[in-house]
Amino acid sequence: MRGLMVLFLMVQSLSSIADESLGRLFSTPMERATLDRVRQTKKEIVPQKIEAPNPSIVQVPLVLPDAVAVQGYVKRTDGKKSTIWINHEALQEGDSNHDVVVGKLPTNANRVPVKIKANGKQFALKAGQVYDPETNKVKEMRASAQGDSVSGESMSGTIGDAN
Repeated sequence: MRGLMVLFLMVQSLSSIADESLGRLFSTPMERATLDRVRQTKKEIVPQKIEAPNPSIVQVPLVLPDAVAVQGYVKRTDGKKSTIWINHEALQEGDSNHDVVVGKLPTNANRVPVKIKANGKQFALKAGQVYDPETNKVKEMRASAQGDSVSGESMSGTIGDAN
């Protein structure tokens, strides 16, 4: 019985504290009149449209990359981004360098979607292929005896020397 009495007193004291901190839920008639007066006298600020002088449009010449070569790629199956080597630089899916943007690798394809930043041209390359933006042609790379890749003529899909 004593515990019940203590609990009742605690609840009463908490409710009185809560009443003081909440304050008034609705505004008084004087506060409403003040708010209405402020709303009616408030001036709307209309932004002025400032017309800037029209500078002459200067066209910047497009700077195309020399060539876009895909040396290879590693497809990830764990949900993380795959890695693609373009022009001897490792890039992740969706990343870009100063020349190109790499798209998302398709799950069942062996081509890398690439977009040239300068002109927006999109194409897909296999590992070992080189795209020449000036001629708009794709060529196969072939390995030389020293191990560095040399761009060669199209070899109808074969990689390496056909000899």
